[in-house]
Amino acid sequence: MFQNANLWEAGILLIGVAFVIGAIYLAMVLKKLSKTLEDANAIIVDNRKAIELIMNEVETITRNSSMVVEDVQETVGSLKKSVVDVEKTVKTSKNYVLSPILKSVTYAQAAMRVFGRKSKKKK
Repeated sequence: MFQNANLWEAGILLIGVAFVIGAIYLAMVLKKLSKTLEDANAIIVDNRKAIELIMNEVETITRNSSMVVEDVQETVGSLKKSVVDVEKTVKTSKNYVLSPILKSVTYAQAAMRVFGRKSKKKK
């Protein structure tokens, strides 16, 4: 059967077999590429849905953030007013309570020294 075959005929047979193998391999590659593209498309669709949900919530998040910032500003303002009030109270206490008490203590110490010296002289 192959006794009368020429070399060019064998070459054509090998080229045909290689073409069939190449076609099968190409079909498998295209099938895998199709599956990969389907997976990528599914990921894109899922991400698009997630991005849309996030975009819908951005306004709410921004509004809530603004409210929190306003609350913080009010709290800081109130705290500043309290600190100013405490500072005024401390100054008032110092001027009208502590300073007179310290002066009285100083005078009392001076008087005790004077009385102490007089009592030492009498002995």
